[in-house]
Amino acid sequence: MSQRVSGQVIAASYYDDMPFSLVLFRFLWPFWLLKDASSGDRLTRAAAYRHNRDMRIYLPGYLVRWMVSCLATLGMTMGLGALANHTSGETGILNVLAAGSGMAFACGVCVWVVTAYIYVFLSRHES
Repeated sequence: MSQRVSGQVIAASYYDDMPFSLVLFRFLWPFWLLKDASSGDRLTRAAAYRHNRDMRIYLPGYLVRWMVSCLATLGMTMGLGALANHTSGETGILNVLAAGSGMAFACGVCVWVVTAYIYVFLSRHES
């Protein structure tokens, strides 16, 4: 796509044409950048590995995003857990919300660890 501004043609952003859900997916999920380097013939695998090594420079940004989201969900878990302890009753909605945010924290830590491993592996192994 391109736009005309005062007689000049300016290329529009690729993200302008995407739905918001896809933009959010690409903003948070680092694995869409990488190709499968375990299938195909030897040249295809080597090309995919070179591509993955080139894309590793974007992984620290994703690590920061996932660290912030993990800290936010950990804070929500601790806050909702403390709030649930101060309220009386059996299993309330606050306990369920605390458990849900705790599960989101655990999933976020898993994504963070896998992304960090991929980054270190691709940075250390040349071939």
